[in-house]
Amino acid sequence: MFFRPKTTLCREGWYYLAIMIVVFGGAMLKEVNLLLILAGMLLGPLLLNWQTVRVNLRGLKTKRKLPRGLCAGEPLSVNLVLTNTRPRLGCWGVVVEEQIRRETDAGRASPPLRPNVLFPYVHTGQSRKGVYRGQLVERGRYRFGPLNLSTRFPFGLFSRTIRVGESETLIVLPRLGRLTEGWATRRQEAFAGTDRRRRRPGPEGDFYGVREWRGGDARRLIHWRSSARLDKLVVRQFERPRSRDVAVLLNLWRPKSSGVVSLENVELAVSFAATVLADVCRQGGSNVSLGLTNAEPECVGGPASPATLQRLMEQLATVEAHADNTLLPLLACALRQIDVGAEIVLVSTQPIDLADAEEFASLWSELAMHDRIRRIRCIDTSSEQLSEYFQAE
Repeated sequence: MFFRPKTTLCREGWYYLAIMIVVFGGAMLKEVNLLLILAGMLLGPLLLNWQTVRVNLRGLKTKRKLPRGLCAGEPLSVNLVLTNTRPRLGCWGVVVEEQIRRETDAGRASPPLRPNVLFPYVHTGQSRKGVYRGQLVERGRYRFGPLNLSTRFPFGLFSRTIRVGESETLIVLPRLGRLTEGWATRRQEAFAGTDRRRRRPGPEGDFYGVREWRGGDARRLIHWRSSARLDKLVVRQFERPRSRDVAVLLNLWRPKSSGVVSLENVELAVSFAATVLADVCRQGGSNVSLGLTNAEPECVGGPASPATLQRLMEQLATVEAHADNTLLPLLACALRQIDVGAEIVLVSTQPIDLADAEEFASLWSELAMHDRIRRIRCIDTSSEQLSEYFQAE
């Protein structure tokens, strides 16, 4: 969208102009030459300010530096750099105003936030740094910019505004909480009740090779045949056994006339799901998946790593609650994609009874799905049950 530079008369300028008109009108009516000279003297600063604000913003460039990662509620710090590219003449009293809008998947945007930074003076050919700080309390996608440069130097009678720079996007990730000991205990109990991965021979995992012996290696790890062949001591190496894969399914249902309580419940569910994913990726050694009840249910994931966690957190940052029941399509999609031995956690904002053969008839009609459905752990964030496993922060 094209933005035309504009120069406007400030409120103080209107007061100044009114006084000048009164003086000039009195001089004309009373034919007082001194008042006429005074009116002419008052006109000088007005014209000077009009011309100064036009020149003061020429040749200015700005640069913005956003943080790489940010969770909802964390302090936000954005650096701005103002550069004066003119070969002569510095610039005075320049205000750089940011525009921050939160966007939704529906295309709606909330009223913008307008932080600003004052640059008192920037010498010709030099740059000055400024910073503004704040807090974004809601997760989601935020659009920063473009930047508005304005000045009222030197008298504050006229104001001129120009628009510079490009817009940038920052995804504010969900707020993380803390998993309790009850959650770890329940995971261990659920894991003990299922078929464990078949363990291979070896004290540490799967044998995959040998390496030269180093001080501190246990003698029981020495591979004597290879040592005799190579004429030096070598020890066996083992891969670490993989942890159990984890899939988190998120059902963000809300009533059509949602109030504050239901919206808080939605954010609590997103925060809990994000915390579980962060915990799994921090431990590593497994695959992690995330399923969302969007208009088209999807299940994405990968190896538990910082890169996978970042991708899943971005998915959670922009997901929105809905009034339609799309849990059944998500379950059908996820149960066919997720590994048979994976741990499946269903996080829902409403009570879910997967044993209801009528509501989930299409799943229970397949014999291969019965065991998977029974092993799904349902967490209802609208009940007090959640406090046993999760503490919001």
